[in-house]
Amino acid sequence: MKDAPGSENVPRTEPVVSSRGRYGTQNLVVLGAQVLGWAVVLTAVELAPYVALRIALIALFCLLMQGVFTMMHEHFHRNAHWVPAIDYAIGLVGSTLFGTSATLHRVHHWGHHVRNRSEAERGEFIHPGEAPALKVALYYFAICGGLWLGGLVFPLISFFIPWRFVRFLARTKRFNTYAAMFEQFKERDWTRMRLEALVLYAFWGALLAWGPWSTATLVPAYVAFAFTWSWLQWVYHLRTPIHVIEGTYNLRAPWLVRVLFLSFNYNLTHHRHPSMPWQELRGASDPKETQPLWYRVLLMALPPRPFPTNDAELAALDKRYF
Repeated sequence: MKDAPGSENVPRTEPVVSSRGRYGTQNLVVLGAQVLGWAVVLTAVELAPYVALRIALIALFCLLMQGVFTMMHEHFHRNAHWVPAIDYAIGLVGSTLFGTSATLHRVHHWGHHVRNRSEAERGEFIHPGEAPALKVALYYFAICGGLWLGGLVFPLISFFIPWRFVRFLARTKRFNTYAAMFEQFKERDWTRMRLEALVLYAFWGALLAWGPWSTATLVPAYVAFAFTWSWLQWVYHLRTPIHVIEGTYNLRAPWLVRVLFLSFNYNLTHHRHPSMPWQELRGASDPKETQPLWYRVLLMALPPRPFPTNDAELAALDKRYF
């Protein structure tokens, strides 16, 4: 796999920064508020007398769950709490509500920093050697909920995949960052992911069997979240410069969105400073280095196209701030 320019500035293994987790107490409070909000909003959806109100509450649920992912993301960088066990607990609780394994995403995430805008992370382009129809189909499957669904299903599938076959899963890594992830898995990561899968399925099995919410509430809420989260996963990166650090945008968003996202919309600042806590991202960002979130969301609807073959077309990917 050929790296994108700038990769020499991103180490293959994430550096350990001694100041990580300094907002640990605040993160615990935020996570507690998110868990409470998760329950309250689902209850409100359950009791809502009108379809329009249910839709509005589910939209609020999707925004809230984006913030839950931000707390998971702090754990991926070991930045959720200064005590490692509590940091992991924050990631485990968040990922269980999210519907996935914390370890699966953690292992992938630093690889994303390393592979950003390489051939493996150019979902909007079709390269020589890729089947165009398959690329387009996989692109729309991924952004329309497939990314979330993979995080739900794969930890369970891993019970049927012996550890010795993990490297085989990386065989398509050139054009698939999720395949490339398997090269980073250690055996203890594989075991931990399986244990997290047991927690995940036990929690959700009990909730579906004895919980206070009906499937008529849980299924629409999580289908909507799966779609919106998957759609937003690549919104910061596609159609950006081919550069491992600068290949992303900070995105302007309404106040409520920014607050519920926990400033995850400042993705360029995050790639420049991966160990920076979410609490500091907005203050460290240049307001002029932004595009509106709604604009990038609309761009995601465009299908993949052939990769540019000349300098003029590549120059069109340079940052456009407005």
